[in-house]
Amino acid sequence: MINLDNLENFDNLNDLNKELQRRANIYNENGVDYFEGLSPTEMQQLHYHFPTGESPLVINKLSEEQLKDCPLLMQLRFLIDKMKGGKELKLTKTGALPTKLVKEIYDLGYLKNEMIEKGIGKLYKEDDAQEISITRILLQISNLAKKKNGTLSLTKKGEKYAADGNVILKEILTVLFTKFNWAYYDGYESETIGQINPAFSLFLLKKYGVDKRSVNFYAEKYFNAFPQLKSEDNVDFRCYATRTFDRYFYFMGFIKKEKKDFLGPIELEKTKFFDQLFSEKSL
Repeated sequence: MINLDNLENFDNLNDLNKELQRRANIYNENGVDYFEGLSPTEMQQLHYHFPTGESPLVINKLSEEQLKDCPLLMQLRFLIDKMKGGKELKLTKTGALPTKLVKEIYDLGYLKNEMIEKGIGKLYKEDDAQEISITRILLQISNLAKKKNGTLSLTKKGEKYAADGNVILKEILTVLFTKFNWAYYDGYESETIGQINPAFSLFLLKKYGVDKRSVNFYAEKYFNAFPQLKSEDNVDFRCYATRTFDRYFYFMGFIKKEKKDFLGPIELEKTKFFDQLFSEKSL
């Protein structure tokens, strides 16, 4: 917190305001324990400027071979390739991908749905696998594609960068972090858990992900930074774990995960792809 000691010694309002501003600047630029050593300014950069502006995390440019380790990117590029050269994808009446295309994407093998793989569910339409529907949704709300008259096609930007995996990846990450509703696939009460400063979760994974840890380890640190998001039960931990790690970071290829029992928390560690993609900003 900002140091407010000895302010009573100021008898001039202008001098008092200058001193308060000086102390606020010191606070904003110094590392804070509950922000894992980041300063309030750096936390603000992660929340408002990542991945397109200045922040403690830097996105590196990767080779085409390295980019293949991002499952969600590969599924999007599959759709983009089908729309290159002015081609269109005809959507269903509900705005979803047609069944044939859904199965084509799933058969690529980049992301598998647990219920389908166990034989509990069947893949008939886009909504049967969130791993497929998020591909279409992120592409549709990005600057790379547009929906018109029941079809999906590339924008000028999409055509220009259709073969540039690094640009597409950065666009996906931007849309996932700033436009997409993280509560879309679940029934948790909070719409903000995980969605508030997801780049801080990336920072935590960068810092601690070399060792396999329970997802609760990360949840505790996240709620230490944002205590206003947490209620008094463990539902918030499950909400954060499901959205951030079990779903979106896994879809992006950022983590390897393991679940030892059905009701227990997942254990996770960062992937080689994650470390290749993100670096901490040099001082």
